[in-house]
Amino acid sequence: MSSTRKIFLFQFLFIAVSLILIEVALRYIGYQPGDMKPKWLNFHPVDSLYLVHDYYTNNDGLLVADSIHWAKQNIHINEGGFRSPDFSKLDSTKKKILLIGDSFTWGMSACPVTDNCFVDLVRNETNFEVINTGIPAADPVQYSLLAQKYIPKLKPDYVMVMFFTGNDIMKQDREVIPNEPFYYYTNAGAILADMDGIHFKNAQAAYNYFVNDKYYLHQPKNIFEKAVANSSLLSRLYSVRFRIEEKLEYQGMIKNTSITKKYLKQIKNIAEQNHVPFKLVLIPEIKEADMPLTNYKQKYSDLLSDTSLQNDWLVPQNSKNYFNDYPDAHLNNAGHHFYASYLKDFLKNYFQSK
Repeated sequence: MSSTRKIFLFQFLFIAVSLILIEVALRYIGYQPGDMKPKWLNFHPVDSLYLVHDYYTNNDGLLVADSIHWAKQNIHINEGGFRSPDFSKLDSTKKKILLIGDSFTWGMSACPVTDNCFVDLVRNETNFEVINTGIPAADPVQYSLLAQKYIPKLKPDYVMVMFFTGNDIMKQDREVIPNEPFYYYTNAGAILADMDGIHFKNAQAAYNYFVNDKYYLHQPKNIFEKAVANSSLLSRLYSVRFRIEEKLEYQGMIKNTSITKKYLKQIKNIAEQNHVPFKLVLIPEIKEADMPLTNYKQKYSDLLSDTSLQNDWLVPQNSKNYFNDYPDAHLNNAGHHFYASYLKDFLKNYFQSK
């Protein structure tokens, strides 16, 4: 065998072995053939789908927590459906702080949640009566509904909306429908009821769209897709086109945040009508947590520099060390303590100045 053929054979074998090792490694870390979902998506296919009744949509169209479900985990849910002290037992001698938000405010990934969530830390380490209306998967539509219902009812001394840039910037508006979920909570993960202009009337239909059309190649349509569906490596490479499309779509969203701002302005108007001070507290995605504030404000200028809201934002200088890695990507205990300290200092300085 000539030296040229030996070199060619060696290179061929080297590339083949490398591809096999990459394929094995991808499968080992959890990327299965046909899996094209983004790393931030906390979802996985299951053999049999069932609903998890930890949260539900109530008569007001609000997403709330199920008290029976959470009692089994020794987590108290109040009469409104929130992980918060009972509204009927709030201490009227204390300043009331109403916190509105999503899974970050609920305390997702704080361990244990009742000791290390930033909301609980502020409540336990100050003389403030802190009201937590955070619910996982809530959005600015829900934030506005919460403000409309609870600012006049609870008469807080301060309202703070914890705004997560990862999913609080709205791609499209949605209708509020009492008792009808806008998320299906399942053993596969939380699945939107409305995706890509389609409304799914049940969890199974939404799940099928996820695994058959959106993020998985379980039903390949041609020879090329069949090849991709049988390789984790090819699936990852094929998914790059979708990640590029999603990035371009997101860049378009942050340049026009009119839907999101509509609901944030509604909250501000409700607070002003009830003579309650109001702030928006920004929580970044982990991938942007170390971004300098000047760069951050420039990237999200349409949202942060809007003339009606620009003085209402609080933007802490963050760190990736405050977050769990994907697909969780929520605050870790250090992150919860960071936000607790930030909020305590802000509120203390505000009320001392009055």
